[in-house]
Amino acid sequence: MRWFFLAVLLAVPACMSGIRADSELSGKQQAILADVRFLCEVVEENYVYLGPRAQAWSQACVQARSTVAVAKTSAQRLGVLEGLIDALYDPHASLGTNSSASPRLVPSGSDYVLAGDRVVGVRPDSGAALAGVQVGDRVIGIDGQALEAAVTRRIQPQGIVAEPAQLNWAANAAAAGYRDAERSVNLIRDGRELKLLLGGPVPDWPGELVTARMLEDGVAYLRINNSLGDDGLVEAFDAALEKLKSSHGWILDLRDTPGGGNTGVAEPIMGRFITREAPYQRVIPASGPAYDRMVAPRGPWTVAGPLTVLVGRWTGSMGEGMAIGFDGMGRGHVIGSQMAGLAGGTEAFILPQTGISVQFPTYDLAHLDGTPRHDWQPGHRVTGDNGNGPDLALMAARQWLEEQVQPVEETQ
Repeated sequence: MRWFFLAVLLAVPACMSGIRADSELSGKQQAILADVRFLCEVVEENYVYLGPRAQAWSQACVQARSTVAVAKTSAQRLGVLEGLIDALYDPHASLGTNSSASPRLVPSGSDYVLAGDRVVGVRPDSGAALAGVQVGDRVIGIDGQALEAAVTRRIQPQGIVAEPAQLNWAANAAAAGYRDAERSVNLIRDGRELKLLLGGPVPDWPGELVTARMLEDGVAYLRINNSLGDDGLVEAFDAALEKLKSSHGWILDLRDTPGGGNTGVAEPIMGRFITREAPYQRVIPASGPAYDRMVAPRGPWTVAGPLTVLVGRWTGSMGEGMAIGFDGMGRGHVIGSQMAGLAGGTEAFILPQTGISVQFPTYDLAHLDGTPRHDWQPGHRVTGDNGNGPDLALMAARQWLEEQVQPVEETQ
């Protein structure tokens, strides 16, 4: 599908033609206005990817100040800040609070991924997967609106010609929907139009930080269940390794890490797979020289044998860092699809009037070969997230591991 329908200027509502005097605003509106001004300044000073967004960001700030006057409820006032964040079209930029009317975050609150109008990933056991959304479906409507209208709703600021990257972000933001609204999708499959009602996007919690089991071919399978920010994961991961230490091959599944995490959890896990200290991810500050983050070996024993790392559209942030790290160190064979693409490393700032936290990237991150982390893709490409259909990435991993085990030749 060609995104031609937004290559025109959108009309700016008359209510945004001027900014009401501060004295005419309520105390709560004035607090939001002050926070809008603060947010506009702090993004201009610290957001590492502002360059191509700078002009649109300035326009978004003007529009946000205008909308404060018509924001009567707490949800509407929060919506002013949410709309401003939308202007960055960056899934790694977010507010630390929400209302029942807030948009869901991508990828943590989404369950299917669009490239143009095509479904390219479906989160297993999610509302979309259970409703029957499949990779390859062509979406023509979201939540009762034509796809074009649903996408347009998420484009900020009003009056711009959206770039392809922003259109892609808006399509996936629209697909995630809003917290207080029922979700549906209209799609075309095999020439037939279907309307599917979707439940909640987030799969049920499996009840454990890491799922670990020995597969029938003697391969150890470990899946991190969106817990890279949980300090208890390291202990749980170590316990899982002890149970599986007789394995002759390993699969580390990072396809359920949309919430990201932190290096204090990820690095100790990576350290179980190496025998000497090694760089795994390049940090590129906004100012100053780039440097490599290091990981050290850890544990009573080192995991030996071939390792595959599974990634997909819900491999996010620290999960992405681990994937490029295993690849850069030459320790893991990464299999799957494009990852979540959460660019850079974030820092949090506190809005002075409301106390709401906002986080966004303030420095870039890259593979050791210099490829920006959010642009890097695995060399072994296969659909990473196939909904409740066959697990193509896991099948590919087991096949690859089987090929690494050389048969022992009989001697005469």
